[in-house]
Amino acid sequence: MQRLDTRKLALASILGALAAVFEIIPGPPFDIPFPLYDRVSWDLTGMPMIISLLFTGPIGAVYTCLIGCSFIFLRGNLYGGIFKIIAELATILAFAAIRRGFIPKSISAVASRVLVMTVANYYLLPLFYGMSVFFVAGILPALAIMNGTQALINIIPAQIIYSRLGDAWRSRIQETKPFQPTPIKT
Repeated sequence: MQRLDTRKLALASILGALAAVFEIIPGPPFDIPFPLYDRVSWDLTGMPMIISLLFTGPIGAVYTCLIGCSFIFLRGNLYGGIFKIIAELATILAFAAIRRGFIPKSISAVASRVLVMTVANYYLLPLFYGMSVFFVAGILPALAIMNGTQALINIIPAQIIYSRLGDAWRSRIQETKPFQPTPIKT
């Protein structure tokens, strides 16, 4: 079982807050309408989640995802929040499941997001929004393109940031030290 020490917890929390900020700020460059179906948009919300995955591991990334997506729910968009959590977790968990190689991890994450979201859209759009199954089937290819490109928008900049920070800084973050409470002086 992976441990989430205080440094990793702090980093995951900060990245979750950054993801939430990216979710809150409307319009470009943080929110760009998808041209094939304007009810969805590309955003930067998932990038801090992948950075969290790279630095803190899957548990930290899931924690970052929950923080980042919580603001969608707080704004009253229950259905949008459900779709966002499903999409981001599909990306994060598939990227984490493959052990070696940036390209295989990325392909796995993109394929997972597209597949999971295609199934989720097919069943949940009619349920949540009352759309006909025929209409949903017609927009699934556009939504698949959007989800595939969104996964790449999340992964590629996160990997660049991770690789540019250097081994020394990365190793400081990834050191695992058990949490030891500071004694209270009276």
